[in-house]
Parts: sequence; structure tokens; C-alpha cells
Amino acid sequence: MEKLRNTSKMVEAVHQSECIFITTHKSPDGDAIGSSLALKSALQKLGKKVTVVVPDAFPDFLNWMVEKEELLQFDTQEEESMQALEKAELVFSLDYNTISRVGKDFEAVLRNDSTPKLIIDHHRLPEEEVFVAGLHDIEASSTAQLVYDFIQCFETEDLIDPFTASCLYAGIVTDTGSFRFRSTTAKTHRVVADLMDLGLDTGEVYNNIFDSNSADRIKLLGYVLGEKLTVFPELELAHIALSKEELNRFNYKSGDTEGVVNYPLSIKGVNVSCIMKENGGIIRMSFRSKGDIDVNTFARTYFNGGGHLNAAGGMSEDSLEETVQRFEKSAKEYFG
Repeated sequence: MEKLRNTSKMVEAVHQSECIFITTHKSPDGDAIGSSLALKSALQKLGKKVTVVVPDAFPDFLNWMVEKEELLQFDTQEEESMQALEKAELVFSLDYNTISRVGKDFEAVLRNDSTPKLIIDHHRLPEEEVFVAGLHDIEASSTAQLVYDFIQCFETEDLIDPFTASCLYAGIVTDTGSFRFRSTTAKTHRVVADLMDLGLDTGEVYNNIFDSNSADRIKLLGYVLGEKLTVFPELELAHIALSKEELNRFNYKSGDTEGVVNYPLSIKGVNVSCIMKENGGIIRMSFRSKGDIDVNTFARTYFNGGGHLNAAGGMSEDSLEETVQRFEKSAKEYFG
């Protein structure tokens, strides 16, 4: 683990590189996009040529951070992504603990590539043998907070401008559930205070992320809470299951169910929540919990997933109906 907390080696590697390649996980969220663009901005101020490549599409409510030329999308721009990787002298892996998180096709490319790789991440059990150095801390509120720490290591003024501060805040505010998750610490608030001193407008970022919904997204939320929420009081648990047909009915776009998994946790007596979505022939699953209830181990044990103590993901290749049945059975075994 020592090599994954070696910021001096990371700084040295950056200084020795001219072209840098930044990657993040499949289905990028606010922390993935925010931390990637913030690091890109800071490294460019150091005179580096930087390319960000995301595996696939991200939610529309993050578009305010992104201009067309600022990143590439591997599933639609594979050739351009490969060209950028060939030129790179250094690869950053942000907000994922194992290369498999980028998706099968992109994973194959990265595993066959010999460019030195650095990790900045806060998920459990990093794939240490892949990375030559890194900044890894499961106690950190977000990867964006760790990127802030890494930028400070250069001891160079003006690396964080108001836009960079906004990207970092976007990562922090989304990954902490607007500062209510247990990963939020006094340091998290001190980081945000510093970002405000550097020009961050917290209200503007919040509005861009949380108050820019489409009518379809609001209608989908109403349908989910009114028709699809199933509660098991005896297990202190609730789940939501959505078929591809149901998602299409509301013109579903990536990110339209972002945060929906947290709603059941507001029900008195519910301490575990799960949302299951049919997507591309597999079922994507997100788990959330309160207190010391470990959904990370649950996801790893039953659904080929993982993440954090209170927030994890998983997947199933069974049908949606079979996945719901398997979830209910495994939840009784594990949480009951």
C-alpha cells in the first residue's frame, strides 16, 4: 500500500512527462468528471498536454463542466482515444480501484498498454500491481478531495482557478450526498472553504447539478416513488426495479436515476436501499446504507461488485425478475 500513498513520486512523474492521459470509470458520475477535469486544468497550467478519456456517456447535468474538445468518449471515439494513449507518457486512473471498472473494451486497451499508471482513488481494495504510485485513501470523501490534495503537492500558486474549484466541488458535493454521508469530515469542509476563497460559487454549482432536471426525469422519479418502491419493514430494507421498457417510457438518459437510490433511506426504519436497472442485457445495481451496515461486502459477495461501506454497486446477468428474487433472497441471508 505504501506505493499508493507516494505523492512525491507522482509529482516527479508529472514533471518528467509532457503528454498525460486521464481515465475514469464507466458510467462517469459527478466525482469522476469533476476530479478528471480539475486535474486536467491544473496539469495544463503546469504546461502539460492533457487528454481526458471517459469510457461512455455521462449525465446531462454535468455538461456545464465540459466543452466538446475537453474530453473524449471511448465508446464513440475509440480511434482518437487510442491515438492520445499512444502519445501519453503517463496515465492517471481516477475514481476507480481496478482497471475492470472502465469496461471490457477499454480495459483490454489499458492492460495491454505499458505506459506508467498512477491512481487517485478512495474505493476499497485497489489493484495495486497495476499502478507504479498513487494517492489512495478510503477515508476520503471523494476522489475530487484527493485531487485537491495532490494539486497542493506542487506548491505552485494559481493552479486552482474558479472553474477548477467548481469541478472539485462538483465531485465533493455529489459523492458526499450534499455533505450528509459519513465520509464527510471536518477536512472536507475545510477544503470547500479554501475553494470558496479561490472563487468557487457553491450556489451556482448546486443549481447546475441538482436544479437542471428535464420534465421526463421528474416524471420518472414520480413513477419510481409511486409505483416501483418496495419496502421490507422486517429487514429495514427497500428496493426499486426498473425494466428497459419502463426507462424508455420516460425517454431515459444516462444519469436520470442518479440519487434515486437514496430516497428510500429517508423512510423511517429503512437502513438499506437498492435500485436495479435493466441496461444492455444486464442489470445494473446500486446499494446504499446507513451507519455501520456494510453494502460493500454484500455487493462483492452476491453481485460481483463493491465500493464503499455505505455505497456500492453490482451487476447481474439474470433477468430483472430473477435478479429481484435473488436480491430479496440474499438480502434476507445477509441483512436478516
